[in-house]
Amino acid sequence: MKLIRLTCDQPTFHPVYFNESGLTLIIGDSSTEKEGSSNGVGKTLVLGLIQHCLGANADKKLSSAVPDWWFSLLFSHNGTEYLVSRTGNGKKIILNDQSISLKAYKELLDKSGIFNLNDNIPYLSFRSLFKRFTRYTRDDCINPIRTTKEPDFEALLRTTFLLGVDHTLILSKRNNKHELDKVSQSLKNWQHDDLLKDMFRAGSQPKVRYEWLERVIPKLKDELGAFQIHEKYRAIEEETNRLTKAVRELEKSKNIIEFRISNINKTLLEHPDISREDLLDLYSGLQNIFKPETLAHFEAVENFHNSLSFNRKKRLENDKIKLLSELEILKFNIAEASELRDLNLQSLHGKKALDEYAIVARQLAEFEEEKARLNEYLNFAIKLQEKAQKLRERKVEQDRLAVDYASTNPLSEYDRIFAELAEILYPRVPAGIVLDVNTGDNQIRYDLSIQIEGDDSDGINDARILCFDWLVFMFGENHSMNMLWHDNRLFADIDPGVRSRWFAFINESVKLSGKQYIASLNTENFQAMSDTLSKAEMEDLRSKVVLTLRGDKAANKLLGIQFGSKK
Repeated sequence: MKLIRLTCDQPTFHPVYFNESGLTLIIGDSSTEKEGSSNGVGKTLVLGLIQHCLGANADKKLSSAVPDWWFSLLFSHNGTEYLVSRTGNGKKIILNDQSISLKAYKELLDKSGIFNLNDNIPYLSFRSLFKRFTRYTRDDCINPIRTTKEPDFEALLRTTFLLGVDHTLILSKRNNKHELDKVSQSLKNWQHDDLLKDMFRAGSQPKVRYEWLERVIPKLKDELGAFQIHEKYRAIEEETNRLTKAVRELEKSKNIIEFRISNINKTLLEHPDISREDLLDLYSGLQNIFKPETLAHFEAVENFHNSLSFNRKKRLENDKIKLLSELEILKFNIAEASELRDLNLQSLHGKKALDEYAIVARQLAEFEEEKARLNEYLNFAIKLQEKAQKLRERKVEQDRLAVDYASTNPLSEYDRIFAELAEILYPRVPAGIVLDVNTGDNQIRYDLSIQIEGDDSDGINDARILCFDWLVFMFGENHSMNMLWHDNRLFADIDPGVRSRWFAFINESVKLSGKQYIASLNTENFQAMSDTLSKAEMEDLRSKVVLTLRGDKAANKLLGIQFGSKK
């Protein structure tokens, strides 16, 4: 697989045309931006868009910023070109002029032959393997064996698959461990079974209880067979329940109306009319404050007050009459429904056949369930222990086979090549690849170590990833990837001299292979190599630059717009 070009339907976008073979460099001047963030000039974003066009889940920031932009990637595999276009929000995909769903597109990539997935090995897919040749996120660049959020088992399986290590023992240990865990969990579940907890707490023996149940269950079945159920019992019982519910609703409405009537009565009592004498006293008291002529219309005010009082009483009395009428109707309905309900209850009085049948039937069901649980407990524990023993024996046999396999040193050639690569960067520093058998009680079949002495240092750890990725890219198995991409974050902490040796080696090696090596670099990381490389070597590297992005203004960034928020 090779990359040909990355384009967009928006004129502000800076297209990327990859060199057909050899080295391709993308340079970014991030002097005004934070390196590696979404606010940068777009070096890492180019790789993100490659991932986007090759089936990655849609990026939230891209979806928010440019949801309707169409990004197009032209790539080739085995002499055939493929053009895929995808919107920024990831919802629409067109492959070779045909619309396709993301699920179908991923399935097509799985079957493309870019990775040898014909054996349908679980946990392997185009996406999970492709990320090892295009480490995009920061977490992808921490460990050569693992990418973002990968469990240890999946990381080991995918890495060893690309190294050609036999996968059967890796899968079988995981499956064996899962089966053992299920057995252990099943045994633990019994410890939390309410039935058994209560039984053991009371000092009872499950076997004694089981034998008693075997005797009593047939008797209960005979008792049930002798029951005669009244045919109309259920219908009458349901009607009675319905009437009871109706009476309760009517009583509720009755209580509400009585409450409202009570409030009206209280209102009438608590707000008596003001007498003429009281009103006249009030006006007389105001004579010292107001002019006499303002109080001349006392009789008009008195008449107005009496009118208000009369209207209020009239309204309240009318409301009370309506409520009393409604109350009488409710009382009649309650009495009628209660009478019918009481008649039904009298008809059911003394007839308990259905209730007794239900009690016995429920008890029988409980006893049968208890018997089944006890039987399961008495037999299952033995079966589980037998199964666990077989699984442990199988694990021992698989451990022996793994030891035999590891003793053949299947990674010896990779170990040699990796050590030679590390020697180029760090002369006289021990380095190598070790495959040890893991016989622990876990899912991991092998402990795979990729080591350059001192790799607890960020720079040496990054170099460890560079060397291992190159090893898999050039000499690995089960893939036909002719493209390897390393982002600037893998070069940022590496000393300029080491970085220079890496690019000098890569530039010469990849020319002869016909493959693509793509790298993005900050201007300062690129220019710093001029101190240790010859002028001719630097000129050769400059000739491999296909795109230079700058942070001085939005137009010079990859999208040609401000992407994300400034920090």
